[in-house]
Amino acid sequence: MKPVKFEENELMVMAIFAEKTRQDTVATLKETLDVLEETKEDVSDEEMIEILSSLIEKLQQIEDKYYYTLDLDSYLLASEDDEYED
Repeated sequence: MKPVKFEENELMVMAIFAEKTRQDTVATLKETLDVLEETKEDVSDEEMIEILSSLIEKLQQIEDKYYYTLDLDSYLLASEDDEYED
């Protein structure tokens, strides 16, 4: 199996939508993707759709043990820091 490399923006989105299991995270991301595809309004929605689609695909390729090793908390903290800088 080829190793899966997550992009920074994918890790940040994953951190925001992370659930207790990889399967639950994929389900939440799919629901979010469905809503976004139904209501897309501008180019930023298209970009998010691409990120979500790629992320779902990658998450379906990895094993649970790899998912549990991801340090997603650091990405949540980074996004909170960005909010305070604005």
